Amino acid sequence: MPDDREPEPPNETYPRTLDEQLEALRDDGQLQRFRESRERLASDRYRPLYHFSVPESKLNDPNGLCRWRGRYHMFYQFWPDGADRVHWGHAVSDDMVHWEDLPVALYPTTERDCFSGQTVVEPDRVIAIYHGTQSGNAIATADDPLLLNWEKHPDNPVIPITPDGEPYRVFDPCIWREDDGYYCLSGTYKDGEVRRDCRNVDHLFRSRDLADWEYLGPLIEDGFHTEPGEDGAVPNFWPISDGKHMLLFFSHKRAAQYYVGDYDRDSHRFIPDYHGRMAYGPLVPGGLHAPSATVDDDGRFLAIFNLHECRSEPGWSGMMSLPRHLWLTADNALRIEPVPELQSLRFGRAHAGPTEIPANEEILLGGITGGVVEIEATIDPGSAREVGLHVLRSPDAREQTTITLHRTIVRGDPADCRLGIDISRASLLPDVLSRTPEIGPLYLEAGEPLNLRIFLDRSSVEVFANGKQCLTVRVYPQREDSTGVALFARGGPARLTSLDAWQMRSIWPELQRFEGEPRAKA
Repeated sequence: MPDDREPEPPNETYPRTLDEQLEALRDDGQLQRFRESRERLASDRYRPLYHFSVPESKLNDPNGLCRWRGRYHMFYQFWPDGADRVHWGHAVSDDMVHWEDLPVALYPTTERDCFSGQTVVEPDRVIAIYHGTQSGNAIATADDPLLLNWEKHPDNPVIPITPDGEPYRVFDPCIWREDDGYYCLSGTYKDGEVRRDCRNVDHLFRSRDLADWEYLGPLIEDGFHTEPGEDGAVPNFWPISDGKHMLLFFSHKRAAQYYVGDYDRDSHRFIPDYHGRMAYGPLVPGGLHAPSATVDDDGRFLAIFNLHECRSEPGWSGMMSLPRHLWLTADNALRIEPVPELQSLRFGRAHAGPTEIPANEEILLGGITGGVVEIEATIDPGSAREVGLHVLRSPDAREQTTITLHRTIVRGDPADCRLGIDISRASLLPDVLSRTPEIGPLYLEAGEPLNLRIFLDRSSVEVFANGKQCLTVRVYPQREDSTGVALFARGGPARLTSLDAWQMRSIWPELQRFEGEPRAKA
């Protein structure tokens, strides 16, 4: 049972209709505490305005992302104030943009902690599977309109931890259903130690009743695509097109990554066509962490990730990325974009027209400023070997975050490019930790311009490029005037075709007073 310092699970039996549930929740004591905590934390100048942030204490992995009765639900590893055991926090949204806190969904009981897991939606209920530490993988179900009342399976852990990890290890699971029953992955490793020399493996199980699970062997074992020491934690296994599946997962050595390939339902094996990463720098601090994914009612493969802090503990810790839509082109290439619902947050558009960027010079864009903005820019790289933008830039450039396209032209082919975010000059604060640049591949066709969507939200930078790449880091500018935007080119001239910037509205009532301000004062 929960220890004495932890909040007691709610005992209320909530009314069954959605309207009655929302009315009942207005007086929920836990939610009142969350509202008070959010108001208290609003004075932190690095609280994001339009990303999901934890109501109190700290969060870790997102879990169980799903759409149920027209609303998106997101769960997450959560340490409530005064607790030293992991629970499942819970939030709900109509559009995956405007989130509302809900009471804690899962409390540890027979397990030490409720660690990561995922959900599957059925017509009459939602099934969650999660890892109970010191116990095994466990099942819980809910069927009320807001998924407030979770019932744990009486036989938990339904997949117990095995002695010495043989013949399989039990860790973060995901779940789905096929014609002959339920399937579950347990994301883990084999043959060595995590971060040193192990191999990534995801073990597959099947059950007809959620209680008795048959081990079918590995869905996938990898010794080629990933590095030695990488595991396959927090798996999310969903169809991403009519003929292909994506396995989106997390490595405790190199963070979020994926495979795209073929799932053979007869042999129950997954054969990757290719592997890719969602994060490129160190695991911590300040980068993209673990995923949760779902396929919604519109057939969209949607994913969200948590972001770690890159500074000393601020009284709260952790936020979520923007939700991302992933899909495949006709030639099986992965595409990634922010969900279009985010455009509802835009206001106060500023525009910059065509601008020449001379070689080895910097062009400051007047009127394009802010710490809570979205920027859309199209740049013709010309003959520049590097081209990009400085954002969150102070007037003297002592503070700035640099977004760069690095071009390597081999035999006249400019396709071998790298997109990078350098935060080495992003903050003058003494307690901000060091992080190497985040640099990932970006393939551009001959003559293809660089198309950027840049989301700045006080302490986060997310950059989407040409629908092909996304990089994410945390930043903490110290100066209130670190709000400028500048263009640069190195080695040759380039040209800005167009740039639009919008201020972004807050999704949190307590932070709406900061909308449109260059930066909140410390």
